[in-house]
Amino acid sequence: MSRPLNWFFTDIDQMKLFLGILFDTDTHNELLQMLINSSSSYIENYCDRRLKSTAYDKDVAGDKERTWFDGDNSKRLFLREYPVTAVSAVEVSGATISAAESTDYYGSTGYLLYEDRGELFYDSGWDVGKKNVRVSYTAGYTEDSRQLLDLRELCQGLVAWTFNNREHLGFKSERLLNYSYTRADIREKWQKETLERYKRKVIR
Repeated sequence: MSRPLNWFFTDIDQMKLFLGILFDTDTHNELLQMLINSSSSYIENYCDRRLKSTAYDKDVAGDKERTWFDGDNSKRLFLREYPVTAVSAVEVSGATISAAESTDYYGSTGYLLYEDRGELFYDSGWDVGKKNVRVSYTAGYTEDSRQLLDLRELCQGLVAWTFNNREHLGFKSERLLNYSYTRADIREKWQKETLERYKRKVIR
């Protein structure tokens, strides 16, 4: 499955407002879109996760990386993306597993979801196997969430800094799309703190 069209953290109109560029001129549109693309990609690559709400389907070939897991007989399974807002299907070695009917859980035949960390707890244990646990789910931050507002502000700051300093970066406009940010380019302390706050946390 291809990345959803709305995965960027900001858009051209928002950046024009942020930079004080007149809306009735399209002189910088192509450049701004390239910078939005590269800044959004940088944020997700640094954080090692997809951050905007997206549905992942176990039956879609392009989603296998995020929906097919190796069972190891443990009771805990961590999904690739989080926070998880919905789980639509869970299979273990071809058998469908339902959600637990209550949080009075032990001895239940279903799984229990911990949304914020993307954990599925299954008291019977996830059967040992290669890619034998398959989960369809929705994960990421929604448009009206405080987290996505943080990420939008971060992206706008990265775009604005690069846009305002493009004459000093030694790049021609056609090369900006390939520009890779470095940590030294993240000028403000709040930008570093935001990136670290949303970086993937490994829970064991």
